[in-house]
Amino acid sequence: MNRLVKVVGMASVVVAAVAACGSPETVPRAAAHLTLDGTSRTTRPPACSRVADDKGQWQTIDILDHEGQVEAVVLLSGDRAIPKWVKIRNIDGFNGSAWAGGVGETHVDLVKSKYTITGSAYGISSKNPNTTVTTEFKIVADC
Repeated sequence: MNRLVKVVGMASVVVAAVAACGSPETVPRAAAHLTLDGTSRTTRPPACSRVADDKGQWQTIDILDHEGQVEAVVLLSGDRAIPKWVKIRNIDGFNGSAWAGGVGETHVDLVKSKYTITGSAYGISSKNPNTTVTTEFKIVADC
């Protein structure tokens, strides 16, 4: 009987140790915040990915919101964060983009892992699809 208690006790310790090592702790990301043409909303947490090359690290921030999507790409080079492009698809009927050296304008502030990207995107709104418009945006996402 004493031997059975020792075997069961050891098995419990092994199971607890394996369970603790087998599942990494993850902290869920905070929801993203999006403001488009003065209208703010809280969205799902962003999907963030990072790829490195000889220019630096490319941070992609992808936010899904109902039927719409916002994608922003920032180049991290040394201690600088350089916005490269923002694509807005079907957010409140607006489809547009801003990119470095192209249309619109972008600015990024990076504090720890929180990105605040502001600017203006050039595109088309379903409210008046025959006219191109420039729309102000702000993206706040924690990656």
